[in-house]
Amino acid sequence: MVSRIFFSVDVHGSTLVWRKWIKAQEMYKANVLVLSGDLTGKVLVPIVRHSDGSWTARYFGSRWVMKSESEVAAFEEKLEGAGAYYVRVDERELEELKNNPDLVNRVMVEKMVERMRKWLELLVSKVDTRSVTTVVMPGNDDEWVIDDVIKEFEDKGVVYPLEKVFTVEKLEVASSPYVNPTPWKTPREKDEKDLEKYLEKLISKLSDPSKSIFNFHAPPYNTMLDLAPKLTKDLRVVTVAGVPQFEHVGSKAVRKVIEKYQPVIGLHGHIHESGGQDMIGRTVVVNPGSEYSEGVLKAYIVEIEGERLVNYYKIEG
Repeated sequence: MVSRIFFSVDVHGSTLVWRKWIKAQEMYKANVLVLSGDLTGKVLVPIVRHSDGSWTARYFGSRWVMKSESEVAAFEEKLEGAGAYYVRVDERELEELKNNPDLVNRVMVEKMVERMRKWLELLVSKVDTRSVTTVVMPGNDDEWVIDDVIKEFEDKGVVYPLEKVFTVEKLEVASSPYVNPTPWKTPREKDEKDLEKYLEKLISKLSDPSKSIFNFHAPPYNTMLDLAPKLTKDLRVVTVAGVPQFEHVGSKAVRKVIEKYQPVIGLHGHIHESGGQDMIGRTVVVNPGSEYSEGVLKAYIVEIEGERLVNYYKIEG
């Protein structure tokens, strides 16, 4: 029997991409559905109610004016499709948000939890998780509160992979949400030394690492999977003659354990601009990339038979 994995990453709050991911299971006849890393969004948009009955908001580089409930609802749908969160406020509440970063963070977390739970409810209503292995994994950008929401759905068949090893055909899967340090100091980062220790401990749970899948959010260093724009200290993109410069930003620890153990395949994400595939020794490594803000679903289909990788290819739509 051949198992078909549909593997996506970095949805970052986009309900449009989440819905496409769910639908793809049926379209591509996948019996393993994986969304691995960076589930939540990064932006909170206040939609402000004014005394004249109109609403305004600033997003997509523009000021939006809405004069009816239907216009507000359509704008909220647009925001959700692009991965942004939103909150309706009056002018006084807007000032409170502007003056209270802790309040903004609290509202953001509430919106993350609300959307994640809604997504998972949709997932279990559309996918038969008894016959389809369905894996939802946080990534480095995700707050820890998201883990508890995913765990709420374990009794409905959703696999939270970070505290267990699961199998695809005869291959065990080890999963890690951590990445090497970034300029943004995201919630799940480890320096390379600590990341290597963590990965070694994780891999020690496998019966035979050479007959396994490494589902590590961080891509391996110095591959086609980890090229990102080079940044200055103030986070501006370095350009030469107007052309953005790129550099390798993946994890050396991830590369080291792949070189050492040679798993059948490495499933990675994190670097949106660097979707593609590469080889480390005899190990295939893939990163679908991400264009979540445009509502584009990117994925790899990976086919496994017994202990063998029989096919892999990239799709998007």
